Amino acid sequence: MPSLHADISANPPACRRSTAYPTEKPQITRIWAEHECQLVELLCGLDRSSRINRFGHPASDACVEAYAKRAIASAAFIAGVFAQGRIIGVVEVFEASHDGIAEAAFAVAADWRRQGVGSDLLAAGRRWAEQSGIRTLRMVIARNNWPMRGLAHKAGARLDFDLDEIFADIAVATAAGLSSRWLAAAARAN
Repeated sequence: MPSLHADISANPPACRRSTAYPTEKPQITRIWAEHECQLVELLCGLDRSSRINRFGHPASDACVEAYAKRAIASAAFIAGVFAQGRIIGVVEVFEASHDGIAEAAFAVAADWRRQGVGSDLLAAGRRWAEQSGIRTLRMVIARNNWPMRGLAHKAGARLDFDLDEIFADIAVATAAGLSSRWLAAAARAN
């Protein structure tokens, strides 16, 4: 699968269900209120175990729909991968805390998993976070969510285990292009 490149500043296409996306290649774009129906479609399409991993419980369609509305209204950044006229994956980044940590959440359609969509969404989230001055992206992962644990591991996340959840903190590159983890290691060495 070709690499997906984020154009987080582009104006998004309008929400449309029946027309194909302008290109056959999946691409990442910023998600806005116009995409609410497609976001709901993606999230409601998650199977029971994926909903438990994503929401912490087997959320009903009504719960998922209400969540999508709140996410679009309150997330600092949402990007989606579009393919075949639909959103096939999404990253949501929620407001950074006073210590520069923002929470990132992901969902990928079952038929697009294990194809690099999550990695590309994480890369888009990291680029946005870097541009926004956020130091760390935090993923809250269910212990049994092995694909997300793998994504966190590939990203070099620091993992903290807490009961049935894992907090995966991913360093965001600094303005100089160096990760804060690398800078801390260099400072300790001197």
